[in-house]
Amino acid sequence: MRDLLKGLPNLLTLGNLACGAIGIERLMAEDMNSVLFCMGIAAVLDFADGFVARLLGADGELGKQLDSLADLITFALLPGLVMLHYTLEKGYCIPDGFCTSRYAWLALPLAGAWRLANFNIDNRQTTGFLGVPTPITGLAFGSLILAFENTKDSGFKFVFEHPYFFSFAPIIAAYLMISEWPMLSLKFKKDDSLFYWKASLPLLGIICLPVFGAFAGIPFLLLYVLWSIIANFVTQSKNG
Repeated sequence: MRDLLKGLPNLLTLGNLACGAIGIERLMAEDMNSVLFCMGIAAVLDFADGFVARLLGADGELGKQLDSLADLITFALLPGLVMLHYTLEKGYCIPDGFCTSRYAWLALPLAGAWRLANFNIDNRQTTGFLGVPTPITGLAFGSLILAFENTKDSGFKFVFEHPYFFSFAPIIAAYLMISEWPMLSLKFKKDDSLFYWKASLPLLGIICLPVFGAFAGIPFLLLYVLWSIIANFVTQSKNG
């Protein structure tokens, strides 16, 4: 029975991967709301597998590698394909030149693969992250589905409908993912100097939702990066 329970985290991780695969299938059918639903369920499973693994003492190398493979499909490849879908559907290309928008989406899965592989061999990221985590990036871009499919008008819509957004946003996000910038996580340690900064992360979403509505995903991503930079700068200044 105990051995069966120890396999539960990996089953949850496979559920994450399955959601990513189904999301791609739903994207091919242009069922965009189902794509977003699959990503939401996958996010819950992605959180749950680590929590359950720690609870059962079932952390292992297999689970770590499996988690990265699942995240690559669900939170890197799928959001990239979402960007490609809207690029082609809405014709968002840079005017008067080569349409880089058509291929900019590749930056997300390529950076995601690099980041996830590096994360698995980097022992500096036990209580924090270097670079923006793949799930946060993926969910931010996946949330554009909610904006484009269910929002008729918004004061911020012109920003996300601009052709340059589709050309450069994936590239900027890719850089943030593979950067060495220290980012906050919800992993806590004893006498954590970043405790209050980490605990306040959910407040960022509470701030973004009423202000940006369905477009809150990308602003949350940028605010998360800014908050992490400020938190680490302030903490290092105090300790220095």
